[in-house]
Amino acid sequence: MIDVSYSNIKNGLVKLICEELKTVLEKLPKEEQEEMSAIRVGFITYNKVLHFFNVKSNLAQPQMMVVTDVGEVFVPLLDGFLVNYQESQSVIHNLLDQIPDMFADSNENETVFAPVIQAGMEALKAADCPGKLFIFHSSLPTAEAPGKLKNRDDKKLVNTDKEKILFQPQTNVYDSLAKDCVAHGCSVTLFLFPSQYVDVASLGLVPQLTGGTLYKYSNFQMHLDSQQFLNDLRNDIEKKIGFDAIMRVRTSTGFRATDFFGGILMNNTTDVEMAAIDCDKAVTVEFKHDDKLSEDSGALIQCAVLYTTISGQRRLRIHNLGLNCSSQLADLYKSCETDALINFFAKSAFKAVLHQPLKVIREILVNQTAHMLACYRKNCASPSAASQFTCEK
Repeated sequence: MIDVSYSNIKNGLVKLICEELKTVLEKLPKEEQEEMSAIRVGFITYNKVLHFFNVKSNLAQPQMMVVTDVGEVFVPLLDGFLVNYQESQSVIHNLLDQIPDMFADSNENETVFAPVIQAGMEALKAADCPGKLFIFHSSLPTAEAPGKLKNRDDKKLVNTDKEKILFQPQTNVYDSLAKDCVAHGCSVTLFLFPSQYVDVASLGLVPQLTGGTLYKYSNFQMHLDSQQFLNDLRNDIEKKIGFDAIMRVRTSTGFRATDFFGGILMNNTTDVEMAAIDCDKAVTVEFKHDDKLSEDSGALIQCAVLYTTISGQRRLRIHNLGLNCSSQLADLYKSCETDALINFFAKSAFKAVLHQPLKVIREILVNQTAHMLACYRKNCASPSAASQFTCEK
């Protein structure tokens, strides 16, 4: 999905994206035994209306269909929209050559955003398959449509109890859209190129909840930022990915999984739903120890993920983990993993930002850290070795 508003055409961004797509689509991920990727691709351009393209392999030229009703988005074609890249390569290259010229005389600077995601999701739904949207977007969506946003960048709220409002989405449209996307296995990755305020708290919600990624290039300059953007795009398109995943974590008696953090959605307390999961994503799980654990039998964890591969197979991946239990705190501190702790604290703080002032969150983090170190000094460090505490810290 390419934003073809006036500024994107004028600064050469649309041309850069179209040129790069010709190369990068050669490297769509595929199963090891396959000669070519089973993934199909489709193209939409948009400003305040949506343009769908028919790129069926037997056409001499791509055909454009315009959807102006952004309030009730529908997919105007099924056959010819999602195609095999290899089979339709010449038509797709034609299209990518034409897009920058097609909108060269457009003065339209207003854009929509939620209808773009809706359109992609409806297309995947109609094709009865999960998938991923790559959206290249630049500005605050101010055109009359669902998900329309206003500038609410209020510096006066910073460092006050109301600052959390700036981190919350402006409208619930994006939250319900994200839930629909997860239900249909539609992951959203967003490349943002803002030159002014763009409300990432609202626009970034769908990528966050659908296992996508948000890349932001503020005040994008071709000669400075294009290499970074192209590297990000290549890595994101080429990496291994699983779609429409559902994860469950089971434990032996004595402890249980109580909270989950990551690009996930939960409609109940046990099923972790993910529109997509790739090699750069992690799910952090918090366990609560609420009963006796045995040093003899240890603690057992099973994590099972049911997902769809890039070739459309439904697969189950299971990890079984046996952990030692100890009644000695010194053993616990010795085998504690700093990376996992930092990951957990960072993600729980990120979640808390929506509901508590930053000052309170900072205090909680400092207190938790101090408590861990105080416990170490009290229970593990020998009284004479004052320096040991400093080293360990």
